[in-house]
Amino acid sequence: MKSHYIPQFYLKPWEGADGKIEVFLRRSDGLIVSKRLHRKATGYAVDLYKLPGVSPDNEHKMESAFMAPIDDEAVHARDLLLGEITPAGGRTRSAWARFVLSLMLRNPEEVAEFKKNYADLIMTPQPEFQAKYAAMRQEGDPDRFEEWMAQYDATHVERSAMFAITTFIEHPRVLHMFQNMHWMVIDTSSVKRRLMTSDRPVMLTQGMLQYAGHYALPISPTRLFLAATTVHFAQRFSRLPPGKIVREINKMVIGQARKYVYAVDGTRLADVRREMGKLPAPTILGPMLRAAEARKMIDG
Repeated sequence: MKSHYIPQFYLKPWEGADGKIEVFLRRSDGLIVSKRLHRKATGYAVDLYKLPGVSPDNEHKMESAFMAPIDDEAVHARDLLLGEITPAGGRTRSAWARFVLSLMLRNPEEVAEFKKNYADLIMTPQPEFQAKYAAMRQEGDPDRFEEWMAQYDATHVERSAMFAITTFIEHPRVLHMFQNMHWMVIDTSSVKRRLMTSDRPVMLTQGMLQYAGHYALPISPTRLFLAATTVHFAQRFSRLPPGKIVREINKMVIGQARKYVYAVDGTRLADVRREMGKLPAPTILGPMLRAAEARKMIDG
């Protein structure tokens, strides 16, 4: 199954009269080239969210029952934002928050890194589990509970990791914080240069709860979504010259990109070749996993 970690509906505003978008892509040999492609032909990985160790009927449930509804519910919110209407209703606002957060967690590299970190966390011996296991351990069983767990079901840890990703996307504290930030849409149509996007389109400061903490996401070639912790910062940012905003946003989305950059045309190929992948990709999984409360968050 093709899993579009960059949803087709999100890319539609960059679509031209030919029904295609400009895609700058890094080939397997490392060369970055530019192509006109349909939205369905980019931003996907095969079986990205496939659940191991379950029946064929259920192995794509994470895609069909979780990721697809996130995208479906975000369409209405995105359309409101494109019309410069900030969602006020709880359900619509929540849908957009979940979508933006999901964009940072659902790509192949982040999923693979999360699986590795999660496995390291789960397979680290825990005294409380070891004590209970020792009391019930039978002859021939492995010495450690974690080894027995892996032997009993070799796919358990990877499957649990996939479910844990949904837990992070739905994490109440993060969603609450995002929904209560100040949201606005910045119109950059007055300048000739257009906003670009990529396979890492969300920009955020490391200190989201700091005074200048913010998320930013291009939602069309002329519209930028901004969520800030304070109204003052949002207003100050929106008063920057539109040309400067476009230049800085494009530099970030290109720099954060790993495989794909998207635009309305191919005029920025030199910029993409020079800057693609030079910046750290945005992540919230790493810090959350390393936090002292990581196990509690994963377990519920």
